[in-house]
Amino acid sequence: MHSQKERLSYDRLIARAEFYQEKSLALEKKLVFAEEQIETLEKEVTDAVREAEFRALEADKAKLEEEVIQLREQMTRSKSEDYEKKVADYEDLLTTVQKEMNEKEVKLENSLQKIKALEKKLSLQGRPDPFLKKAEDDEDSIFVKRDYECLCLFDYSMIMKEDLSGLIKGSFLIENTGLVPLHNPSICFRFQPNEANIIKGKIYSTENHETNQDNLSNYQWMFIDNDWSTEAKERGEIWICPIRDLTIDPGEKAIIQDYLIPFKKEAIGNLTVEAFVFFNKQQYKVKAYNQIAINF
Repeated sequence: MHSQKERLSYDRLIARAEFYQEKSLALEKKLVFAEEQIETLEKEVTDAVREAEFRALEADKAKLEEEVIQLREQMTRSKSEDYEKKVADYEDLLTTVQKEMNEKEVKLENSLQKIKALEKKLSLQGRPDPFLKKAEDDEDSIFVKRDYECLCLFDYSMIMKEDLSGLIKGSFLIENTGLVPLHNPSICFRFQPNEANIIKGKIYSTENHETNQDNLSNYQWMFIDNDWSTEAKERGEIWICPIRDLTIDPGEKAIIQDYLIPFKKEAIGNLTVEAFVFFNKQQYKVKAYNQIAINF
């Protein structure tokens, strides 16, 4: 009996051991499966993390590329703006320099013209008045050289007011009708009465313009201001000559344009203006074909 009980206990132990072995194998299988799932999940998690990181890196890369593009555009604009600014600055500088050069050229030309005018004034200083001895000469015996011939005349109109004062406006024509060129005429306007000797217009005067900056290029004629011309003015004569060297070729003309002669009856009475043209170097002189005459 005792032996039978022991046998049963042993069988039970074996059976229980087998049961636990099977149970243990089953648990080991589950553990292995669980570990495989964990490994799979870990791999999936790792892949997901890597994917997220990759996407984040891609986003960062795209952002950086966009920033690079923007920076390049800014650099391009900056370079363009700098270049345009430099070009604009250079253009402004060139404009300023050109303006200063033009102003200096005008001043230089003005100075040269004034020098020429003064030189002409000096060259005329002390020159004998070709008509100074007019009282001793016969007006009809004006000396004419062969091949020299010149037509001089007044072209004028008169504006009269009710008080018999007025203004004579016109031009004086010098035409070379001869065969050789004529050079640098001096023109004498002789007024009767003497105190009526006033001529206005675009005629340069060294005395009236010494203190200003008139551009002599705007003038063609000038008053002769020297000792004998001052004496001549007291006799009713006004002398005019060209500012620059003037040559009148055969068939050509020189004109003193838009002169003005004011007058008043109560001051001067009747008015007569004659003109004589003298070519000094050629010693040729001629009297104007006509004259201005106002008889009240």
